[in-house]
Amino acid sequence: MEYLKKILANKRAEISSINQELKDGCFISQRSYPDKKKSLIKNIRKNKINILAEIKKASPSKGMINARAEIAEVAKTYSKYPQLVRGISVVTEPLYFKGEIEYLDIVKKVSDLPVLRKDFIFHESQIYESLYYGADCILLIASLMGYKKLKRLYELTRSLGLESLVEVHSHRDLDNALGVGATFIGVNNRNLKDMSVDSNNILKIYKYASDKNMENVIFVCESGINDTKIEYLEYLCDIGVSTFLIGTYFMQSTDLDFTLENLSKRLSSKGLV
Repeated sequence: MEYLKKILANKRAEISSINQELKDGCFISQRSYPDKKKSLIKNIRKNKINILAEIKKASPSKGMINARAEIAEVAKTYSKYPQLVRGISVVTEPLYFKGEIEYLDIVKKVSDLPVLRKDFIFHESQIYESLYYGADCILLIASLMGYKKLKRLYELTRSLGLESLVEVHSHRDLDNALGVGATFIGVNNRNLKDMSVDSNNILKIYKYASDKNMENVIFVCESGINDTKIEYLEYLCDIGVSTFLIGTYFMQSTDLDFTLENLSKRLSSKGLV
């Protein structure tokens, strides 16, 4: 829980800086907003495994994962497997994840895949910043804010032509996400308070959602996934959860190309890609 407090305190300082840049017109004067965004949601296929491959150098639970990772090279490698990798998640939080907002721009320049900005976003200025640096989609974590703020940020995101992946951890979070109209919902198996992973969290929340109108909702399973869990991926795909956000497993690989090729082959042999 201590790490989360530090991240949020650091974010408030960042927001103050972004607000000043907005006030000074820096974002608008230095770069024009992209006319057309790439849709991450439309790039997700039904009944096939979709991977959102993540770029992050570190995490609170693992510490440093890959300090020497070249952002452009990782993005290029992910982009070699478009049948498997349907989008790139870029972690921009600097304190514990060693991310930088500029990573978004780097990835957009070398990849045609839709890009998700993954960070602790809870203020309007961060959404404008995401747009400026080229994000196609942003992460909104439902547990970080109340319903009214979530709705306000979700609607602002839509008005700017961006998509939102609304992350939930509980039944209450899911109710709030559905309440604001979210159709792209990430279920995090990791508890943000103690960093523990419960691979059944996605199942609990998906079961809770079974009596709701989920016809147009895409669920994304986050955290605790690697290629030793092919059966886990297959089972979830079978019941309707076919999109997975995978970061640490890829970033700690000593041969990312081989890792992706191997995973692609294993899933292809089962008709999952």
